[in-house]
Amino acid sequence: MNEGGLFCLRAEDAVRDLGAVYSASEESLRVLGAAYMRDLKTIGSLVLHGPDYAVIAIFDVWTDDWREAGSDGEPASHGPRRMVR
Repeated sequence: MNEGGLFCLRAEDAVRDLGAVYSASEESLRVLGAAYMRDLKTIGSLVLHGPDYAVIAIFDVWTDDWREAGSDGEPASHGPRRMVR
């Protein structure tokens, strides 16, 4: 559920939802998310949602960058996710 028209950065791993961070700034969430995913101890995935909760982008750990969503609201290329051991 979105909090009053804010952007949402949602984290999950292979087993559970790790939570969400909300902000009025899409750019702030992109910077925060990228820094989080670059930590060597981080596992899982991040999805950036717009105020309407449509998917804007997903962080691709293999390219170390955000992949923008396609016109259908899904990421243009999910790419493989970081493996959990």
